[in-house]
Amino acid sequence: MSMAKTNGKRGSLMYEVLKGIDFEERQLIGKKKDLGLFDLVKDPQGALRCYACTLCERTCPVDCIDIDYCPEFDALPWDPAAEKAAIAEAQPDVDMKLFDAVIAKLRDGSGLIEALHTTQETYGFLPRRALEGIAEEIGVKLGHVYGVATFYRQFRLEPVGKHVLSVCMGTACHVAGAPLIVEALSQELEIPVGGTTSDGLFTLQTVNCIGSCALAPAVRIGEEETLGRMTPNEVRRYIRKLRRSEEA
Repeated sequence: MSMAKTNGKRGSLMYEVLKGIDFEERQLIGKKKDLGLFDLVKDPQGALRCYACTLCERTCPVDCIDIDYCPEFDALPWDPAAEKAAIAEAQPDVDMKLFDAVIAKLRDGSGLIEALHTTQETYGFLPRRALEGIAEEIGVKLGHVYGVATFYRQFRLEPVGKHVLSVCMGTACHVAGAPLIVEALSQELEIPVGGTTSDGLFTLQTVNCIGSCALAPAVRIGEEETLGRMTPNEVRRYIRKLRRSEEA
């Protein structure tokens, strides 16, 4: 990293830039509140590709993006309160009485990670209302809780199907044909990896290992059942049989 004199002292140019930024708040220290730095993508001719549609501002889960409208474009009407109300209305309806167990554990000394695990065990995913409740209880910003929840792949922010199909992609399973199992399930269910069927019955995901190398390639159904030495045709038959049992 290059070095340069700054205020009479030798120091890193990058350090001089970074020390003036509050990363928790995403803002410049000493500047207008909520003023952030955004390096807009440019097209090959050098023109900025931001059209001030405000979509990123509207959908930001932690409200850290603030767009200043370009003077050559008319400002789009936007009611922040109405937008947040619409987001809240679009969230899946959850029973917050079940969230009392999470709060009780937090007050008994459990940490953020344990609270997220308990919440997901309770609801099957992490509802936004629960994340807000955790942030309020432990006294941190929603962005901090959201950042932890999205950092670890085992946490889910969307509801999953009744049956979660986890295809092991560990070395043994991968060599034994796990990619073909994933392709067969994706075609049979008509969803990508990470997707959920429209009827809410199945969610397809891949995992690094389920500890069943001797059964490779293996597929775990929920947390209890494990299917071993599967073939594409076998998993197709299993899904069709399971779907028929649900429809009966």
